[in-house]
Amino acid sequence: MAQTREWTYDGTELAWLQERLGRPGAGPGHVVSELVPSGFEAYLRIFHRFEAADGSGRTRTWQTWAEAAGIEFHPELSHFSLPGRHGAGGELVWTTEEGALDGRSRGALARRLAGVTGDQGICFAYDMAALCWGEEEPLVRHASLAGLESVREEVADRVGSAGPEFWWPQDRGWVVTTDYDLRSTYVGCSNETAEQILDDDELEALPVTPLTRVDWYADRRPPTAHRLRGETQVVMVATGSRP
Repeated sequence: MAQTREWTYDGTELAWLQERLGRPGAGPGHVVSELVPSGFEAYLRIFHRFEAADGSGRTRTWQTWAEAAGIEFHPELSHFSLPGRHGAGGELVWTTEEGALDGRSRGALARRLAGVTGDQGICFAYDMAALCWGEEEPLVRHASLAGLESVREEVADRVGSAGPEFWWPQDRGWVVTTDYDLRSTYVGCSNETAEQILDDDELEALPVTPLTRVDWYADRRPPTAHRLRGETQVVMVATGSRP
């Protein structure tokens, strides 16, 4: 059953961001420019760390996994291309968070950005998560970077454990996007900030471009059917400033 809801960004704090999102032309899949606004010097992909499904606390990076499998570690690498995610009986062996940067990486990124931003206020916003959880408009909170985890805890009963989907400082010097459906986070920032993030041993990141594909099938054949959430397909009809 398809459920259609109207969603507008006019008059919300996401309006400026949505005006700078979109792709320049038709093509397969989805690309960075649909997630991170235009106008930044550099764009990065931060890979969500894999964790063992057995609760042991073991972790695994995308790069070490790809290298062990003889696969190129590249900006459009899909988790579908990494062999051995499931055991012989089909059980999940390694998992990575969808729609949320893992805590270890999230903390490292916040610390790096704090060094760039100082004590500026940060806008934390939930878009698709808010829509899917029944909110009437994007959910926005303001705090410092040090308050990121407090914001997540505060809104968990309204949007779950995902996100924040977008966060940016008052001067809009960078934007972090963790899409509700993806297993990587994308950042738009200055070249200097990008270098600091790439140099952080706690973060697994690669440079990307606005046209780098971000969907699950980026380095595979396109899917034959769209993935639905349960039995209800939520269709967003955006009005106002979104492309």
